[in-house]
Amino acid sequence: MKNRVIWLLWLFCIAGAAVITGEYLFVCVLAATGVLMIVSCIYGAFSGRKTEEQFVLPEKAEQGTAFQGKMKFTNQSFWPVFCGSGSICWENRLTGEKDNIKIDFSMRGKKEEQVSFQGKSDSCGCIKFSFTDWKAEDLFRILAFRRKADLDREMVVMPVRSHMDIGILSREGFDMESFKYSKDRPGDDPGETYDIREYRSGDSIRQIHWKLSGKLDKVMIREKSYPVDEAVLILADPCLEESSPAVSEAVVEIYGAVLCSFTEQKIPCQTAVYDPVSGQLCLEKVETLQDYESVLYQFLRHSSGFGAPTVIRDYLKNPGQKTFAAYIYITGNPDDRESDLLPKEAQIVTLHRGESAAHNGNEIIFTEKNYRQELGIKTTDRRSGYGAMGNRDKKEKDGKIRPENT
Repeated sequence: MKNRVIWLLWLFCIAGAAVITGEYLFVCVLAATGVLMIVSCIYGAFSGRKTEEQFVLPEKAEQGTAFQGKMKFTNQSFWPVFCGSGSICWENRLTGEKDNIKIDFSMRGKKEEQVSFQGKSDSCGCIKFSFTDWKAEDLFRILAFRRKADLDREMVVMPVRSHMDIGILSREGFDMESFKYSKDRPGDDPGETYDIREYRSGDSIRQIHWKLSGKLDKVMIREKSYPVDEAVLILADPCLEESSPAVSEAVVEIYGAVLCSFTEQKIPCQTAVYDPVSGQLCLEKVETLQDYESVLYQFLRHSSGFGAPTVIRDYLKNPGQKTFAAYIYITGNPDDRESDLLPKEAQIVTLHRGESAAHNGNEIIFTEKNYRQELGIKTTDRRSGYGAMGNRDKKEKDGKIRPENT
């Protein structure tokens, strides 16, 4: 609009000068200006019609650290693009925050050009970048012609690696032997005895311990053990009915801290993440730090911070689901009761947000602002490397990607 006003003023002044003075020179300048403007607009209408766009982004970046991104433009025609402009829109699917990065570029005919930008996100999550269209302007920037792109790409911003004392999750701890047989529930495996008790109406005759019954002169029953595939299944659901970026991010950080701590202490555990191909919830073993990073990446890649909690229901839909001695469920919804659907015989530990911190047996309540202190979460100090641990009590929460066009 500014350029249009300037050119209109220029034409008005030249036309006025030609009328007032009657000089032929002003008439020639006015005619030449009009011809150039028409040619420029025609040129702009044909430029940028045959182009290809591509995002060049890292697969993942770390929370709070800068990353380098590029937009690659390939001009397939001989017509150069002198004045191109557009906006790269981004949205954090976990927190719902969004913004855009404005870029200006030019393209030579039959050449490839790149536009670099630098950004940083202070919030973890899956960042979706999109570039839907751009404008090709004529040489004098009088008219702009819209060109479609319909390009999108996702990048995961990983949280800083966190650790916590998992002893607060269970007073009894997580026994390495519990991956074979559950100590909390009977089953039907004859290879291991769960308990010996007196006969009750409805018990099967096959369960009678004949030798012990003869010694005690009363009918005794031998309860079989319940086999489990792994010690612990760790589930997390960042979904909230209302938008709360800080809570969704807290759930992810707690989830990562629990996974990392189990891995480092070599306690058998699994977690559930959505498969990108089938869209189904799949169980993944977490045995190494590489496993930890992989499942956390998948969790962020295919998780959204909004909607009703579904992870437990999706887990229970699988008729061939494995059995576990203990379940740890992490949610940011204070009214979430999805853990009630899990097997009653197993040990179930629930961590959820509340107004004030509390530890009621297997129910642990954390607050939005002080969850790190309440749960004893410690994160890696970048200044000292991954070997040094320190409390991270302060954190920038603007969640912005800060572009620096180059």
